Amino acid sequence: MNDRLKFTEGLPKKAKILIADDDRFYIRIFSDLIADLGFECIPAANGLEALEKARTHCPDVLIIDVVMPGMDGFEVTRRLKEDPATMYLPVVIVTSLADRDSKIKGLQSGADELLSKPVDETEFRVRLRNLLKVKKYEDFLVEHGRRLANEVEDKSVQLERAFTKIRKGYAETVYRLTLAAEQRDKETGSHIKRISLYSQLLARYLRLPEQAVEAIFFASPMHDVGKIGIPDSILLKPGSLTDAEFEIMRTHTTIGAEILKDSDSEILDTAREIALTHHERWDGEGYPRGLKGEEIPLSGRIVNVVDIYDAIRSPRPYKEGLDHETACKIILGHPERFDPVILKAFVDCAEEFRRLYDENNELEACCKSPA
Repeated sequence: MNDRLKFTEGLPKKAKILIADDDRFYIRIFSDLIADLGFECIPAANGLEALEKARTHCPDVLIIDVVMPGMDGFEVTRRLKEDPATMYLPVVIVTSLADRDSKIKGLQSGADELLSKPVDETEFRVRLRNLLKVKKYEDFLVEHGRRLANEVEDKSVQLERAFTKIRKGYAETVYRLTLAAEQRDKETGSHIKRISLYSQLLARYLRLPEQAVEAIFFASPMHDVGKIGIPDSILLKPGSLTDAEFEIMRTHTTIGAEILKDSDSEILDTAREIALTHHERWDGEGYPRGLKGEEIPLSGRIVNVVDIYDAIRSPRPYKEGLDHETACKIILGHPERFDPVILKAFVDCAEEFRRLYDENNELEACCKSPA
């Protein structure tokens, strides 16, 4: 085996070696050595040119002189090692400086090897061969890492799409099941959507964690799911309920909580909480448990005010729907019923409530009108 094969076996077929030296004599020496090994030589006459060519030519190794006009070899090396695009480029610092401090400075700047002038040809070839092997391995690791990152990213995208699909399906199921219960007392899908949007609005205004906002958004439409257990004679009665009938109507809260109990889902657990407590009052005069103040879960306090607002505004067989100003006046006329913080949030968001009701009402009217 000749010397060339001996020194290039297992190395890249066309390795690119960047030589940076302001002395043309050394540029020629290194170029001849590199050409003899069958590699490509890229010359640079100063530090700035070396930096530029390191980025544009993507060499496999940089061999750089320390003493050059402008930017010296130490500074060039330091900058290359700080740049993510060139940080894995092996650097050999060649210097006529023989003192210990210069060698330490070269290593501290990030150099992989140090060679002293005049350069021994055999030593040069051995060190170059070793660095090219290191570069080849590092390139493999970087590429492998990039492929793994791409695979992880692809899997993340797939998981996100799957999650979005599941989330959409879950929301659709909740909506349809809730609509089936609501239809028994002639309430509409728009009512369900509005309750969800009002509740999300207040939860977000109150700066709840996004996970809690999402749970309330999906759970709030199920607040009256317990009405599925109320007899039609009471649920659909056009006139006022008797005291006995009203007591039965009140049980829709506990029926709903029973339907939704014992779930590992945060959304269904929040729905159970809302179904049970959305008729509780801040002053303790609500039902079914007569909870008072912060004994009432926050989700129940939120849905309490939004449900009352939408009930006042929505027409029913036994009443006309009232306008936004009247609904606000009625709610603000009974502050003892509501959490003061949530009541203030309602006031601050009142115009958004008006917009959400009007937009959803118009959309429902358009859907009902003949084509």
